[in-house]
Amino acid sequence: MKFQRLRGTHDIYGKNALLFERVESGARQIFRRFGFAELRTPILEARELFSRALGTETDVVQKEMYEFEDRSKLAVAMRPEGTAGIVRAYLENDLDKTQGLSKFFYLGPMFRSERPQAGRLRQFHQIGVEELGTDSPYADAEVLHALLLFLDALGVKGCTLKINNLGTFEERKTWYSGGLTLYFKNHYERLCPDCQSRLTKNILRILDCKVSSCREIVLKSPSILAFLGDESKNHFSKFKDALNALDVSCLADAQAMVDPYLVRGLDYYTRTVFEISHPKLGAQDALAAGGRYDHLIESFGGCPAGAVGFAIGVERLLMCLSDQAEKDEAHKLFFIVTLGEQALTEGFKMLCGLRNLGLQVFMDFAAKSLKSQMRAADKVKADFVLILGDDELKKNICTLKDMKTGEQKEIALEDAVVSLATEK
Repeated sequence: MKFQRLRGTHDIYGKNALLFERVESGARQIFRRFGFAELRTPILEARELFSRALGTETDVVQKEMYEFEDRSKLAVAMRPEGTAGIVRAYLENDLDKTQGLSKFFYLGPMFRSERPQAGRLRQFHQIGVEELGTDSPYADAEVLHALLLFLDALGVKGCTLKINNLGTFEERKTWYSGGLTLYFKNHYERLCPDCQSRLTKNILRILDCKVSSCREIVLKSPSILAFLGDESKNHFSKFKDALNALDVSCLADAQAMVDPYLVRGLDYYTRTVFEISHPKLGAQDALAAGGRYDHLIESFGGCPAGAVGFAIGVERLLMCLSDQAEKDEAHKLFFIVTLGEQALTEGFKMLCGLRNLGLQVFMDFAAKSLKSQMRAADKVKADFVLILGDDELKKNICTLKDMKTGEQKEIALEDAVVSLATEK
């Protein structure tokens, strides 16, 4: 029986595997520069962890989360996002007490049962950053700086950065009662069925709707910025000043703008929210997003503490990489061709010696004909081929062939490993 992968999942191999490796390596390099340490959380967590963190009325919890009872009747879920697990680990391991300010990054698979489309899968991969234990607007700017620097290092250009301030939970209640609820009630018949339901369950989700008729209504609704208190206004002002200081336009060619209708799809966000979009992603153009979640730690049983972070989808990121970013690193590749049993033995010694010195070297242990081995070398796009047969062994040499120019030269066998190491 021949099996097929499940819809909404994909196998990562070949060029995509190399790109995944480059993206993850770049994330580690950039984020550690900012003092973020890697934290790996389980894929499987208690269901309540996500329902409490994300909100029971969010689309993720209502429609998308993979959840089930295990054999002990415990309600579990496969993680749909990374922040809730990071906060759980931060508290469970007493990092709030031993470290105070804690800075983490994570990478790995997430799971949501949504309709598969370009860059959106049921098993997808995210990279994220979380800074816990601070309510400073400069921390908001710091995580955004790390994100933009990461994109810039990968060669992603032409991004749009949208920022907003959602205020505190109390300010949002004033916003709802101060006109937002009445406004949407007056346009009830024009709202899509989902937004008609959201009006009584979670009005904030209406602002995140992508249906064109709903977007027209949203863009004329009362803005949260008119309902912010002095502390939230001051926080937003300092955040914008910090963004000016880091000059976002110099990173990933980002164009920054305030979008008073920008919200996030999860309920835990307070004050700062941001989103980075890219034209290569089409109508659903969000590449990365994040913001501040100042009450999540407290809701999980910790002491009140501010926190801010972001997440970026790796599959969507790969769609935005430039042609230059897709090129493999310029390491020369060698292929050893052997003719005869003795040559195979000597060739294997050379293979091990070259790999010990850091070279990328392949070899066909079946030791078939010269023609078939040369085809194999061409298939893996070898830059150089080392030929070792009876004639070479008699002369105590090997032949080095440049696959691009066709030029050949002889190298003393005893010096071959050392001399070829300089060809890297």
